[in-house]
Amino acid sequence: MKKIDFAHNLKRYREAKGMNKQELGARIGVSDVTVGYWESGRNEPRMGKVEQIAEILEVSVDDLLFGNNANSDITQEIHNDNLSDEKKRGIELILSLSDEDVKMFNVLMERSLNKN
Repeated sequence: MKKIDFAHNLKRYREAKGMNKQELGARIGVSDVTVGYWESGRNEPRMGKVEQIAEILEVSVDDLLFGNNANSDITQEIHNDNLSDEKKRGIELILSLSDEDVKMFNVLMERSLNKN
């Protein structure tokens, strides 16, 4: 089952568009404080607003909720023919991890590389 990560994705996509909270809020008819609440996970918008936000940020509702294309540049790189299938699979697995799990993965990898 996909994990909803709207708060994180909203902030990431908004910043990628070069918009601040005030600009996004003005375009959808809410205050910057409301956008901040959404981005902190303190509150969530109604579905109609989610659709509006997705349109403004030029992403799908699915991407906004689940972050399927949150790493689209990296995802495109995965399909680069210069990478082995094993490296591609490894990258895909890392992209599916939570930030906390990535931190742990990084620590383990650094320890492993320092042993060699």
